[in-house]
Amino acid sequence: ECPRCSAEKETLIHVLKDCPIARAILSIGGLDNSLIRKDYHCCIDWLEDVMQVLNKRATADLMITLWNSWNNRNNFIFRGKEEEAHVVWERARTLSKDFRIFNLINDSLLPANPAVKRWEKPPTGYVKINFDVSVSNNRIGFGVIARDDEGFVISGGEGLKNEMMLAEWAEIYAFEESIKMVCALNIQTIVVFETDNAS
Repeated sequence: ECPRCSAEKETLIHVLKDCPIARAILSIGGLDNSLIRKDYHCCIDWLEDVMQVLNKRATADLMITLWNSWNNRNNFIFRGKEEEAHVVWERARTLSKDFRIFNLINDSLLPANPAVKRWEKPPTGYVKINFDVSVSNNRIGFGVIARDDEGFVISGGEGLKNEMMLAEWAEIYAFEESIKMVCALNIQTIVVFETDNAS
């Protein structure tokens, strides 16, 4: 049970949101009441909902507040000493120069309606080559797939390279391998190359 409020189970969501002391800390911080009062089974579900409302800066401030709330709980359990909600919140506030837990002016960290990304067909008569790469432990892995304008797979492949390189260079390497595949297939139409590298 929760040693602070004697609730039947001390789950993570209880410690960070539902325990009266945690709830008081969040309320003082200005978190929207609907996000505090709504029931959640898992803590991650609550955090995802919160991040759909808060922007990046406000989410960081919330994490600082949750960390201080967690430390307050540990101080109670291991040292028998617990501070009042406003003291915990003030400590969290001093850690952040531009502290604001609730902010509806800026865009939220997670979009409320995540964009659905899916493969799009190339124009009629074109072939689309999608390639992607991952970098891990001094190795890169890449994958390439070629599809026609109806979405049918023409060819594909993958490979590994035991070499340390930046993600951008690894993408260029995968691009080169994609060009080699197009040449090997002797594709006689316009080819569109596509990757998801942000830079």
